[in-house]
Amino acid sequence: MIVRPATVADAPAIASVHWRSHQTTYVEPGRVARDVVENWTMRDRVLAWTANTAISSGVYEPPEGFRAMRVWVAEVDGAVVGWANTSGGRDADRPRDLELEGLYVLDEHHGTGVGQALVDAALEGRPAFLWVLDDNPRAQAFYRRNGFAPDGDEKVDDLWHVRELRYVR
Repeated sequence: MIVRPATVADAPAIASVHWRSHQTTYVEPGRVARDVVENWTMRDRVLAWTANTAISSGVYEPPEGFRAMRVWVAEVDGAVVGWANTSGGRDADRPRDLELEGLYVLDEHHGTGVGQALVDAALEGRPAFLWVLDDNPRAQAFYRRNGFAPDGDEKVDDLWHVRELRYVR
């Protein structure tokens, strides 16, 4: 396994992991309606991750109002199997200056150390916060093992209609 900063060339692979993970994490367990997830098309995801990775890798500066982020990918046998991204945080009342915005690993690589390697690379042991689904005990346990704990803040995501809990370390 190799974990490295993402490049623009990784955008399609990141989008694919994102799509596949959304299917297995949200749609198949019935957490989010299929049409809600699939309204964010693969084309839209590739475009979004192209912009995100261009900003992350320093190809261009983010436009006004667009948050800068860093993106990492994990490769196994040359294929991207997971990714993580961080930013200065989306919340006005953010409890830390670093947010782990996303961490997705293909199901077949759960429990192999890919997620841990991505967290280690993305956070480098620093204090951070994140949002996690309230009904995803596997993810919650993973974040607890990494020093995160719920801080009592929660929200309902307007787009996905899922309840999320804020974890902080």
